[in-house]
Amino acid sequence: MLWVELITGTFLSTVLIYCFLSTGKLTQLKLPATSFKYSSSFAYYFYLVFRLLTLALYIKILVFVAIETGIELFSFYTLWNFILQAIYFLWAIIYQIRTARSRYEPVVTTKETHYLNILFDVCFSNSIIIAIVYWKFIYEPSLYVAWYGYFEHAGNTIVLIIDFISNQFVISNRSWFFTIFFAAIYSVFVWISYFTWLDKVWPYTFLSMDTPYAPLWYVGIFAGHIISFGLAKLFSIIKERCLPTLCPIPIVIPQAINPTSYV
Repeated sequence: MLWVELITGTFLSTVLIYCFLSTGKLTQLKLPATSFKYSSSFAYYFYLVFRLLTLALYIKILVFVAIETGIELFSFYTLWNFILQAIYFLWAIIYQIRTARSRYEPVVTTKETHYLNILFDVCFSNSIIIAIVYWKFIYEPSLYVAWYGYFEHAGNTIVLIIDFISNQFVISNRSWFFTIFFAAIYSVFVWISYFTWLDKVWPYTFLSMDTPYAPLWYVGIFAGHIISFGLAKLFSIIKERCLPTLCPIPIVIPQAINPTSYV
């Protein structure tokens, strides 16, 4: 249906343009002055080991999936996000090692800290919507699910919650459009793949252009990402209220005092 493709394509283009412009504006914003510190050396090393083991599990699962599905793994949104989460844990490990002194003294956050925070926001938020969509709309009791399938569609969300408890991050209001940005990039990739190497087979039925309701499906997908981000933000609010010591610490910058002139 040509008109369906035109409407959906226009919608995706609008989302992409908005996200590109928003990303440009974000780089011009002044970052908040904050610092962070682990509660103890034990907490620091616990989360370092936790992240190392988690990354090892991610790599193992990705190898299993690659062997089973081959290049088709790149057609699944679940795997896109799973790879993104693996990148987060790798980056988080490197960053944690570089800021090892945070186990005994406050460390001032940098641009890298905020970029890593944004990456976590996207990973955590998207893991929520993937779990909801899979178990609500895709999973069937008769469907065989390998052991790693449970981790890809639920276990990873639990792991990210555990990481969130003590990763010194809070969900930033600025991160919401990155979740739909990522989804838009995937949608464009799938469109291109559909007409090339996927041999006109959609990886998910709700992405199909063969129904007049396709534009509504796409709007619903992006709306779902925003709602999912709201749920992640709710987790963040709970963390800020219940575990304030595990959140970034604002740095108070003293105001310059103008000396009194007697001239």
